[in-house]
Amino acid sequence: MKQIFLSIQDRLSTMVPALRYIDKNWNQLNMPQPPVQWPCCLIDLDNIDYSQTSSSDRLASATINLMVATQHTVRSSAKATTKADAYDILDVLESVMEALEGWRVPSTTQALTRTRLAKAYSDQSYDVYTLTFTTAWVEQVTEEGETVNASPSINVRLVLPSE
Repeated sequence: MKQIFLSIQDRLSTMVPALRYIDKNWNQLNMPQPPVQWPCCLIDLDNIDYSQTSSSDRLASATINLMVATQHTVRSSAKATTKADAYDILDVLESVMEALEGWRVPSTTQALTRTRLAKAYSDQSYDVYTLTFTTAWVEQVTEEGETVNASPSINVRLVLPSE
């Protein structure tokens, strides 16, 4: 899981230069003075569901949430001369989606699939959107129950009863 976080951070750092702060979501935006630079992206795993595929393999399916936020610095009313700048967050969201949609954590996960974009909240200071992706991987497990290998290879085998 650590590799997933680090790889997403690296990918966004490279592909979305507009993001000035990329971090694990530690609830920074709920602090009185959020310790971030704007715009920012906070990454967290919502959940991972596991299912056994064989005696030594299990399938992990993960939901990854990215909170993308920006401060209100310009007016957005129809008569404001800088109103287009008020919608810059949409450009940042588009860049994040382009950077991660179909991309896979090298040698670890299946391609990330975007499943949702929602406005999380806003106040007089900033807007926050949640962008959700899903991915999956196979974990190989030893007889002692330790994970020894994670791989993006997911094969579905259909076993029919012999006649």
